[in-house]
Amino acid sequence: MEQRFTKERTDRCVDLMRPEARALVDLSLDEKVKKSQEIIKEAMKTYKNMGLGFSGGTDSLVLLHLTLPLFPSIPTIFVDTQHEFPETYEFIDKIVEEWNLQDHKAVKADENKLDKMKEKFGFKTPEFTELCCGYHKIAPMMKAIRDFGFDAFLVGLRGVEHEERAKESFFSPRHDPEHMRVHPLLFWRREDIMEYVKKHNIVCNPLYALGYTSLGCVECTEKNTDPNAHERAGRGVVRETIMERLRALGYT
Repeated sequence: MEQRFTKERTDRCVDLMRPEARALVDLSLDEKVKKSQEIIKEAMKTYKNMGLGFSGGTDSLVLLHLTLPLFPSIPTIFVDTQHEFPETYEFIDKIVEEWNLQDHKAVKADENKLDKMKEKFGFKTPEFTELCCGYHKIAPMMKAIRDFGFDAFLVGLRGVEHEERAKESFFSPRHDPEHMRVHPLLFWRREDIMEYVKKHNIVCNPLYALGYTSLGCVECTEKNTDPNAHERAGRGVVRETIMERLRALGYT
């Protein structure tokens, strides 16, 4: 198996974390919830117009669940890449209705260019992956942040997911447009997410029950049936390899 998809990757990511985040990784769930909500409260006090990215995945679902008691009317943004699983679209509609999201918007690119990009660059090549994600996912998100005037944007990024994400800070400045990316779950492990979901009896995207452990577009996401694999297994080697480039463009 590719080394980057083994469970040991989690420990490598922890080692790469900034001291302030690494010190929180082994807290109890209740302590993590308290710290995460402190970060959200700090952001609410500091920034005038804050949004939250909701992808339909469990991390963003937990982030939303933590945020709503503090900020019931927070604007939520779903970036529709036009290639999401049908289950994801249905699940997001369900959450919007059942959780009474008061200001939810779906945004997407003007065109669906996937087939053209496949033909020109080859499927799942580094060039294809960077351009496809950049056009269908990153650019619409950055445009939404600009159009809605967000000066801060909450995302459910966790440091143990990827070596590049591990290096993040709780408050991370972004440019073009200027805003602060806020990471309240930076120090959570996957086990914490699962424990939180179980504790609060939260229904998650049904794709997880089918064997997926990390969700993306239909074309670039596969099931992860190996119990010894890292949670990002199934997202593809190329994406993991070029993550630094994707994150420079604005990828979470």
